[in-house]
Amino acid sequence: MRPESVLKDAGFSGECRLSEPMSKHTSLGIGGPAEAMAFPESVEELARLTGLANKNGVPVFYIGNGTNLLVLDGGIPGLVINMKKLDWLELQHGGSGTSQVHAGAGVMLPKLVSYCTENGLTGLEFLAGIPGTVGGAIAMNAGTKEAEMKDVLTSVTVIGKDGAIEKNKPSELKMEYRRTGIPADSVVADSSFAVLPWPKEEVKEKVAKNLRMRKASQPAGVRSAGSTFKNPPGYSAWKLIDMAGMRGKQVGQAQVSTMHTNFLINLGGANARDFKALMDTVIKAVQDKLNITLEPEIKIVGIEA
Repeated sequence: MRPESVLKDAGFSGECRLSEPMSKHTSLGIGGPAEAMAFPESVEELARLTGLANKNGVPVFYIGNGTNLLVLDGGIPGLVINMKKLDWLELQHGGSGTSQVHAGAGVMLPKLVSYCTENGLTGLEFLAGIPGTVGGAIAMNAGTKEAEMKDVLTSVTVIGKDGAIEKNKPSELKMEYRRTGIPADSVVADSSFAVLPWPKEEVKEKVAKNLRMRKASQPAGVRSAGSTFKNPPGYSAWKLIDMAGMRGKQVGQAQVSTMHTNFLINLGGANARDFKALMDTVIKAVQDKLNITLEPEIKIVGIEA
């Protein structure tokens, strides 16, 4: 079955694009076309599309803001589901002064941080400066030295391969460093986060401090997918890459950032072949010189051109 037939059978009347360049939807600005891209606006629409596509053998791939992602030059066959319209935020009050923020998977992390700041809520300041969406951040258990998503989550709604909607506790997802136990053929639909009322000015200052730290240590105004490699146990990936002599290394228009060596950037006009070749070069250099194997933190998807 073609992805267009899935959309028709699901009664989907929302936005849909055919042969949509993935370079328009990734922070790297790299990627061939999606065969079809749909933009559901509710959990129910997302569930119907997921269930019907899998039932009929149509490959499904989910995308948020396209950070932490390298799409190959041949693009993505099947149906790409863009989560950007699942962007609701709601404050829910509990007993004993506790509160939760309920967020759709498509909510941008800067929007979530801003919402908490303006409402005088503490607990999510560590997310300040991290790009991407709530769903993507949960799927990879994003975080900093201060905290990770697993530390603040209270519930996560997941759509299974068959379209079933399940609410999970974080403990059921087996969240670890930069990964979760959510099956690859399932997707986060929404989630809730534990927060506490706090003086707004203090929240603002902590957010501002985190933003200053990120700005001082990470390249800004360039095309990147964020940290490219995971930190091996006991090591910082950027230090290993630097020790291997890879600072500034370039393949085509893809380059190891001279500011932060765990950021591989698109200087303008890089394709996935160049970027992947640079990743492989870095991995080999670190392995050969330091006998440590780097694992990609970014997700590589699609087909070769």
